[in-house]
Amino acid sequence: MKIRFISYGHKFYEAEGKAPPYHDFLFNLRDLSNPFWVPELKPFNGLQEPIRAFFAKDETIQNRLTEITELAFNFIKDFSKNESRTDEDSLTFAFKCTGGKHRSTYFAQSSFEAIKALIANDSTLQEKLELEVEHVDLERYLTNR
Repeated sequence: MKIRFISYGHKFYEAEGKAPPYHDFLFNLRDLSNPFWVPELKPFNGLQEPIRAFFAKDETIQNRLTEITELAFNFIKDFSKNESRTDEDSLTFAFKCTGGKHRSTYFAQSSFEAIKALIANDSTLQEKLELEVEHVDLERYLTNR
């Protein structure tokens, strides 16, 4: 079974009347602190250390990340135990912020890494699951430097 974590920017989809990337679960992160408004952090993305450090210090961010990771992991365990599921089944967790550069990228990557570590401790889940992460809109920022 494939478990996907994706990040994307609201302004490229819903705000323009377009359908967002496919997902089964959506976590909207637009209510959280946005490094876009911190001039020295604006050029970085959610995979880079200055943003990771900024979010690591924010208790609200860390609490939300813990809650989402626990929810996703519990659902993944339940999903994978269902005998009617096949290897072709998939589950996609989407993380949305305004632009898909800071918050959603950080959350998708961090959740992916945390759940990957949890699954590494469970040989049954390791055999059943394939995890991947995709940052749908991050390329827009990397090519427009």
